[in-house]
Amino acid sequence: MVWKMLVLPGSRCRQRISILSLLLSFALSALAAELQQTGGILSEQEFLTEMPVVLSVSRLAQPTSETPGAVTVIDRDMIRASGFREIPDLFRLVPGFYVGYFNGHEAVVGHGLPNRYFGRVQVLVDGRSVYMPLWGQVHWSDLPLAIEDIERIEVTRGPNAASYGSNSFLGVINIITRHSREDRGGLLSFSAGNKSTSDGTMRYGGQLSDWDYRLTASYRTDEGFNDKNDSKRIHLMTLRADRQLDKTDSLHMQFGYNGGTRGVGGDNELDPSRDRKIVSHFVQFKWQRVAGPEDETSIQFSHSFRSSNEIADTVPYSANIPNTPFSVPILSATLNDVTRSERYDLEFQRNQSLLAGFRFSWGGSIQANRDYAPFYLGTQEVSQNNLQRVFGNGEWRVSPKLILNAGAMFEHNDLTGSAWSPRASINYHIKPDHTIRVGISKALRTPTLLEENANYKLQLPVDLSLLGQPVSIVSIPRFINSGGLKPEEITTSEVGYLGQIPNYGLSIDLRFYRDEIKNVINQFQVSCPVTIPGLLQPVSFNCHSFRNDGLMTVDGIETQLRWSPEPKTQFILGNAYTRTVSYAFDTGVAEDLQRSNPNHILSLLMMHGFSNGLDVSLGYYQVSDMHALGDGQALPTNRRLDARIAKKFLLGGKKAEMGIVIQNLGDPYNEFRWDNSFDRRTFVTFRLEL
Repeated sequence: MVWKMLVLPGSRCRQRISILSLLLSFALSALAAELQQTGGILSEQEFLTEMPVVLSVSRLAQPTSETPGAVTVIDRDMIRASGFREIPDLFRLVPGFYVGYFNGHEAVVGHGLPNRYFGRVQVLVDGRSVYMPLWGQVHWSDLPLAIEDIERIEVTRGPNAASYGSNSFLGVINIITRHSREDRGGLLSFSAGNKSTSDGTMRYGGQLSDWDYRLTASYRTDEGFNDKNDSKRIHLMTLRADRQLDKTDSLHMQFGYNGGTRGVGGDNELDPSRDRKIVSHFVQFKWQRVAGPEDETSIQFSHSFRSSNEIADTVPYSANIPNTPFSVPILSATLNDVTRSERYDLEFQRNQSLLAGFRFSWGGSIQANRDYAPFYLGTQEVSQNNLQRVFGNGEWRVSPKLILNAGAMFEHNDLTGSAWSPRASINYHIKPDHTIRVGISKALRTPTLLEENANYKLQLPVDLSLLGQPVSIVSIPRFINSGGLKPEEITTSEVGYLGQIPNYGLSIDLRFYRDEIKNVINQFQVSCPVTIPGLLQPVSFNCHSFRNDGLMTVDGIETQLRWSPEPKTQFILGNAYTRTVSYAFDTGVAEDLQRSNPNHILSLLMMHGFSNGLDVSLGYYQVSDMHALGDGQALPTNRRLDARIAKKFLLGGKKAEMGIVIQNLGDPYNEFRWDNSFDRRTFVTFRLEL
């Protein structure tokens, strides 16, 4: 059980730190109860530790002390204080979440089993899924979303398929943008620094007839990591419009576009340096009726589209002929990789109070996914995957102290058929500010199109003149799979404690959990024989395939602590320890799964605002040694310290701010791979509200 976490693998020092951290958490919990009785000296700060109300866990508005799962809220103050310019970096602030970069624009975000392609975390923007079925990942740099437009982010730390279906496997991220009426007037924001960093945002919000609107245009550029072709040039624009039709009904419309180039490749002869051209856009419409505090109906439709296009010439090289000292020349060829992904999604949701003390959220959705990827799927046909869902989540307030939550999702998709994903929890308020949560949930992860139907072969010319043969075009396999994969399955049991000492500005969130995962889909390397005309025996090339080969158990402890000793000062701690045990037919696969989860992830954000308008913040982030999946490499423990200093002032009677951000004040460390060295990055920022 999770109590085995008291002794983690590693040095004695690390074991002692783990034990002390756990004991400290329990001591703080006990102290909270005692101090709550005796009273405090800073009662005017009670607002700093009120349990935030979230919508993403059960689709019902609930304080975090009454949700059926652990949740972290990243608010605007945290976003600003962190100094992060990339949205994925914000999840370094979430206990147990790993963030790394395969290259300068391809982020890896995971809550366990970090993988370049298959994130196992559902990501929503205003309730619209941006999880792509081809690769099973989120293309973070391609999202039509400016960080300045984010109101808050709700992160469910654990399976939440009961609310959002398959692929809500190890967590759900719901990014919520600001209502357009909250951003009246203009905004100019710029930043510039080393690594050719240059960002800019222009925004204007106003009212036209009965519509509130916000128009945002933004660009981001940088050169990525040293000595790599991984630069990015991003241009995006978003429009949001909201209209209140009458006392109960409202309309919400959004549009977004993201375009530009990303530098990719350069690792080997078959992966030459090139530019990838990106076009990504979406439209979203939502009708909402709020007839009362517990009476709400909504219908939402969205259409998302992403295309990428890259052309490059491979570098000639020689392939060895087995059991001979000879080789055959592989000539250069032009590769044209075009992929297009499209999604239509229609969702209905109804929230209502059926009986006294009982609230219920129910609904359903239909989704159509269309993917065109001849380079990876080996067909010119468009792959279609349709999905239908029905869901229901109920909250029964048995008494002022006892709350029961239960929910389930039934869904059917064309790849793996039908499945249920249930969840149940009990929340008990020991005292008004101290809650125990016990829950269990199940979830599935559907195989991606690449995992299920990979048929990625390079058509390369082979020079056979030495054998008296003409040049032949040979199909060299890279990723091959014949289908038939089962979905991954997870069962999670957890015990949580949430406590707060309002008079001392302190809140505590502890989560003890066990994940039992089976049918883990693994990528493995095989030898693929290729017949070449004129040769008596085939030539073997290394290629990759996928199979269900993994069973693992993860025991974990997550701690989230927020302390506000005074109104303008906050300390936000995120700490996670895990112990992973894995089994597989292939012992190498079992070792890879076990090493992929860092045993320890730590974050600490400290921020303080002075009365003269000066804001100062420090962020410390640490990840223990690990070996991420999907092109990741073995890395030692990395540590990073960021700093931000900003000064607010008036410029021509308008609010302005000038600041400087320094990322990684210490020595360089490696992100995801050995050749991704993250050294010091410094940039200045300027912000003007018009």
